[in-house]
Amino acid sequence: MKIKGRGQGVAFGAATVVNAMPSGRGAAFSVALRTFAEVTLREEPTVDVEIEADGVEKGDGAREGGENMLAVESFKGTLKHFGLDLGGMIRTRSEIPIARGMKSSSAASNAIVLATLDAIGGSMDDIEIIRTGVDASLRSGVSLTGAMDDACASYLGGLHVTDNGRGLILKSLELEPVSAIFLIPEERRYSGKVDREFISQYAPVSEVAMGEALDGRHWQAMLLNGFAMAHAFRIDPAPIVAAMKNGAVSASVCGKGPSICAVSCKELEGQIAECWAGLGCRVIRTSVNNTKASRGG
Repeated sequence: MKIKGRGQGVAFGAATVVNAMPSGRGAAFSVALRTFAEVTLREEPTVDVEIEADGVEKGDGAREGGENMLAVESFKGTLKHFGLDLGGMIRTRSEIPIARGMKSSSAASNAIVLATLDAIGGSMDDIEIIRTGVDASLRSGVSLTGAMDDACASYLGGLHVTDNGRGLILKSLELEPVSAIFLIPEERRYSGKVDREFISQYAPVSEVAMGEALDGRHWQAMLLNGFAMAHAFRIDPAPIVAAMKNGAVSASVCGKGPSICAVSCKELEGQIAECWAGLGCRVIRTSVNNTKASRGG
């Protein structure tokens, strides 16, 4: 292992198929929105963090505290794997709006782990990288379950069904090239603040959706999850209905919201974006992603 001193990493955002919060099992798929990380090592033990995020104002204390802690824990967790005790400067830049359910935390932790590995010249296998980020999410309190489903989608690309409690990937598949359209309200919601006891009441319907995903009907699972989580998190389901009426293959609440994601063929993405345009929210048009996260410049 040859320490370089500086490293880079990039990982992807994702969208929810089945929310893992109710039952501890979930599913998510990767989208072509990226988070970039750069790590510069130093001998003194202090760790500094600079986060440049899409559409996030400065001074959001909840965001800054949780995301900064996640960055530090991702960095330290990677170093601990190699028995190293170093400080550093962590910088991240993201195309993913934070605290909207679009897996910004999973993308950040994956990118930082990869950038740290690049900086120290070390290597870990894919599942070790994913679990390092998952553990950092739990330690920093940004996730109730560790969000292994989100972390797998962000890192590996494609769609993944996981048992977050047991740390297992239950199913993985590469997705057909379809569009992913996001409706993004201004409101922010933080996963670490979700009432675990309350959301566990939705476990039975979540398990029905899991069965659909495991049987290959992932878009049906996503739609079922969308209506259940809209009810759970008091989100208006009308945009889901509108997207489906305008040709979406599926639509759902992203994580705990407030964003909603619709999946469609390329030819209909404009129609769906247009039907959402009058709601006064930002709309991002992108695509599903089957590309793996990477390290280096």
